[in-house]
Amino acid sequence: MGRLLQEIPRDELSAWLLETAKVVPDFGKRLNLYIARHSPAEAALVQYRATVETLVKSRNRNPQKRAREAAQNFDGLQAALTAEFAAGRTELVMAVCTEGIRAIHGFLSENSDPKGKLQELTAELARLHLAAATELRPKQWELAMELVQLGQEFSFTGALREAAYEYRDILGDAGLGWFREAMEPYWQDTLNAVRMPWHRREQTRGQMLAWARSLEDPASRAVESGRVLAAVAASAGEFLQAAKSLLRGKHEDEAMIAAEKGFALAKRSPYVEDTLFDLAILRMERAEPEAAVEIAWQVFRARPDQDSYSLLRQAAAAIGAEMEYWARAVDRLKEIGSRWTPPTPAAT
Repeated sequence: MGRLLQEIPRDELSAWLLETAKVVPDFGKRLNLYIARHSPAEAALVQYRATVETLVKSRNRNPQKRAREAAQNFDGLQAALTAEFAAGRTELVMAVCTEGIRAIHGFLSENSDPKGKLQELTAELARLHLAAATELRPKQWELAMELVQLGQEFSFTGALREAAYEYRDILGDAGLGWFREAMEPYWQDTLNAVRMPWHRREQTRGQMLAWARSLEDPASRAVESGRVLAAVAASAGEFLQAAKSLLRGKHEDEAMIAAEKGFALAKRSPYVEDTLFDLAILRMERAEPEAAVEIAWQVFRARPDQDSYSLLRQAAAAIGAEMEYWARAVDRLKEIGSRWTPPTPAAT
């Protein structure tokens, strides 16, 4: 076959390829990728950009087939960019990877991806972008700005959510500082509960947590992670995680504020018993004895059972108030119609 193709006049073969590309769309897209890969860098970028826009276009009305065709087309793009990376054209790779992710993001915002193939390709293009950036070492300020903006743009798919952490060695301390500065307006929108799609909120939260994780100093990493979690926590478990992180960074006052907020949520939820106990113990260990027994009493009121009574009894014993809190516990159990009565302190 190869020898026969070589015998065909070049002009005739080129004409056939172009004609076939017109009537077989997928073949035409692959041919355009091939042409881009064998063009000078500047012309290649123009060709890639024009071609990427066509990779998600399909005449097929079946959602599954449309997604499958797009995935096959982007497989071809990934292969072309992998070859470009091997050839050392890293700046080109970074630019086209961005265009590819943008095209997939646009497709997924309007179409389904039943088997998740396009989402996987988004991750592959992101990894290739990182590899190219590692080789190229672009200007830290420019890279930081790009990663923030692209992360916000791609919030629907979650692409580049972990960028600050993944690119930390390239960004360095200066780049991470610029990254944090660029994130500030988006972070303020989140803190001020500005109306936004849920995925945008999650993306901003993820970008900030990735930035916090990227910090080299362990104490700073723990504190900033805890602050981000505490600022946008929506569950008792998230507040608990924030409090523990802040404690690792030795910011006890902030940790106790987070723990108190989580505790208030946990008391109202019937599904977070372990979290309620963890938050209670975390607070009691750092509270005065009188305050500790009051926390234990709140746990018992919310979850009146043998485990919570054991916690209450231990706290009450520390201030010599076992009988008082035994009586209060009995009254609470009667109030809810429980058949269980805790043994009197004297009986044990």
